[in-house]
Amino acid sequence: MSPQYWHLRTEHELEMFNAHVVKLQLEGKAPRIQFVEKRTLNQNDMSFAIYKQVSVQISDQSVNDIRAECKLTIGVGLLRADDEQFMAFYDAGLKKMTYEQKLLAMVYVPVTSLMRPVVFSEYLDEMIRKYSQQGISLIRPREEP
Repeated sequence: MSPQYWHLRTEHELEMFNAHVVKLQLEGKAPRIQFVEKRTLNQNDMSFAIYKQVSVQISDQSVNDIRAECKLTIGVGLLRADDEQFMAFYDAGLKKMTYEQKLLAMVYVPVTSLMRPVVFSEYLDEMIRKYSQQGISLIRPREEP
């Protein structure tokens, strides 16, 4: 059976979902329910705004350089702590690489896209803290000129 996705925003949608679950149970099927949190567009916008602002102020690093550095130095640790499968993947495949090799791998290895919204919020906070401590001025995306 292919997965079905339900948006439970209204009372009617919730009633339809409950009816579907009851129907499956009456047919002797055990429904499997998975709740999925999606990251907000604002979080994505914020991360890319930070990468861009930092790269402008650190002239020898591109936006992609800053992104890879943040994914490696901040994101990997947060995701390893939150996701056992990612930790096993990282430890088996990337942990023994040199720092430079790991930075290159960050172009191809999903890190931030695997984060739950709450973990991604921590990622943003850590980026802001890291670069603020270095004297880099950051402006919220909607405040940019």
